[in-house]
Amino acid sequence: MVNEDAKKVWAYIDEHKDEYIELLKKFCAQPSVSAQNWGMREMAELVRDTVTELGGNGTLIETEGNPFVYGMIDNGAKRTLTLYNHYDVVPPEPYELWNTPPFEPTIVDGRLVARGSSDNKGSLLSRYIAVDAYQKVLGKLPINIKFLAEGEEEIGSPHLMDFIRDNPDKIQSDGIVWEGGSKVVNGPLIVHMGVKGVTTFEIKCNHAKDGASPVWRLIWALNSMKNSDDYITIDNFEDLIAPVSEYERSFIVNNDYDEEGTKKMNGIDHFVRNLTGLALKEKLYLEPSMNIQGLFFDEIDEATGMPKSATVKMDIRTVPNQEPDQLMKQLRDHLNAHGFEDLEIIEGHSTLAYRGKPDSLLAKAVIKNVEDVYGMAPAVHLMVPGSCGMARVVKATGIPIVHYGCMDEASRAHAPNESLDLDHFIKGAKLSVLVFQDFATLEN
Repeated sequence: MVNEDAKKVWAYIDEHKDEYIELLKKFCAQPSVSAQNWGMREMAELVRDTVTELGGNGTLIETEGNPFVYGMIDNGAKRTLTLYNHYDVVPPEPYELWNTPPFEPTIVDGRLVARGSSDNKGSLLSRYIAVDAYQKVLGKLPINIKFLAEGEEEIGSPHLMDFIRDNPDKIQSDGIVWEGGSKVVNGPLIVHMGVKGVTTFEIKCNHAKDGASPVWRLIWALNSMKNSDDYITIDNFEDLIAPVSEYERSFIVNNDYDEEGTKKMNGIDHFVRNLTGLALKEKLYLEPSMNIQGLFFDEIDEATGMPKSATVKMDIRTVPNQEPDQLMKQLRDHLNAHGFEDLEIIEGHSTLAYRGKPDSLLAKAVIKNVEDVYGMAPAVHLMVPGSCGMARVVKATGIPIVHYGCMDEASRAHAPNESLDLDHFIKGAKLSVLVFQDFATLEN
């Protein structure tokens, strides 16, 4: 049941919807591509200024990379909630696949099309406008709010743990709402407490062994690492994987998965191994996966007609207990054992996997209010297939973390024509209003 105070704040959000959408357009019009160091300082300053306007005394905290934006509204309340987001986006290329320029936000059929609209500027601002509306209508938030935004999430958050180590007071709180979350189109909002990890790496063949092409050497090595049924065949790969309890598995069993809608959206008529039902969900949510991002080769040797070197760029989406260092050792041992000791492994960035718990006060404050906003109960997951830096944070601090946000399955985050459902954006703000209220008062 939505109380009268919340209804007043919701009414203000509706009355100022156009103003809030214009602010989102302003954010999305500012490039902030961390991988290309494009527009990062300008975007950080825009977030800082917005936090300051909310009463959070925004400030930039420098790192060896892009700055963190920090601010706090301290009301002397019993509980403090951290709003963690990121202000960087992935590169917009290839430009020719965009229907409108990626940094010229355009509304099409109720969706804002722009790079970063769904990942993560829409979710970031949905929380900020909830803070804005709450204070303007009711004068004072029932909780303390910390704002924390980083500018390197899309390149693996290389300075996040350094920031937390050096600024423990700035992360310390009773709960963290962590960047974006998603929603099933015409279906439930997804609330989750954990993510798969990701370990990125390259395998490089620097020369042709026994006269073989470096490209073929890589192809043969790749064939030893994964089979045609999509099983990862790296030696001893599953040894480190944590078992899944029946309690944890129950969250997979009890959640619906729109198989037909997913197949239609991806232009396929079946899933790998023809999986369906529970087996499909278990693969998606509980199994690691391995992906080839690209295959690259050097200039062609005129004498042999073959490239002088070749490199494959890869990532493995990991599950709990799979640590990046151990994973790279397994890969090295596997390649050596299969005759590929000449191949070089170049480690990239990594994040850890984490399977969360739905019984924290923050999780309860989110889950109990979703139906009042979206008209249906949420889909609650302990871990989702995506990856981010939250696992290292929760393991280092013990602070409960919950994801919910304004992305949906049609958002095309990281792809051309990324978009945000503006109705979802406004509803996301309304949900945060209820979360602020209940997080202040709920007890175990």
